[in-house]
Amino acid sequence: MTHSIAIQISPFGDPEQAQKDAESLSQIYQLPLVHTLETPPSITMGWYQTAKETQAKLALFQPDSGAVFIDFVTGKKAHRRQYGGGKNQPLVRAMGKIENRLPHVIDATAGMGGDSFVLASLGCHVLMLERSIAVSALLKDALQRGEAFLNSEDSDSELHDILARLNVIHADSAHFLRHQAHTLNHSVEVVYMDPMYPEKKKKAATKKEMKVLQHLVGPDQDSQHLLQAALKTAGYRVVVKRPKNAPIIQLDNPKLIPTTQISSPNTRYDVYVIKALKSAGLLSP
Repeated sequence: MTHSIAIQISPFGDPEQAQKDAESLSQIYQLPLVHTLETPPSITMGWYQTAKETQAKLALFQPDSGAVFIDFVTGKKAHRRQYGGGKNQPLVRAMGKIENRLPHVIDATAGMGGDSFVLASLGCHVLMLERSIAVSALLKDALQRGEAFLNSEDSDSELHDILARLNVIHADSAHFLRHQAHTLNHSVEVVYMDPMYPEKKKKAATKKEMKVLQHLVGPDQDSQHLLQAALKTAGYRVVVKRPKNAPIIQLDNPKLIPTTQISSPNTRYDVYVIKALKSAGLLSP
């Protein structure tokens, strides 16, 4: 079940400017302002800034949790970039190599951008597709803030290159793969999918970022459709992230199964190698 969302007027800074900022967001994303609603929304979007910060972040808010935002410069993503295991990570190994380089990747379920950032930090060019307009807005804001930070501080050329390898588009991924992928200035080599896992029964154990995604996107209902589109579009391979003991995504053709799998303690990557599937007659050449 997806939940309603609206724009929240920021409690920080000048009230008049906060009103203007909220009205601007409302117009850009075609979302109503909170004070115009009779029934309060379950999620609001607005600007978040602590007393120690000089730059506001676009964030999502739920009544029972703190602000949810994306930060490519500091925090968990920066830590994972430094200590995540490099190219030996199962996620990166699942992508394979093309002519001694990492491939161009479409992350068809971008979410909060964590996996995309890891891939970009190790050399992949990643196009993030996100169907939630609110989450895609957080991704765009994170990229813009990252660029602004680097332009002002000029302190991390490596991070500059990483952010240059990331782009985001708000789109339905299956539709994009079938009808718009051909407009890209490079071929689609790898399509990566991380379908929404079922919501945990113990909600307190669910991270606030995942709770927001579950509320906005809802349960996985179209991974089969997306995988089929990915297999018809990718030139090199399709990679599907699954819980370690979860079944593979069943397609209409029961013989169309992963070519190989790469496992980690809690996660499995189902890898569909396009060349092998075409050689076996399971995909049209």
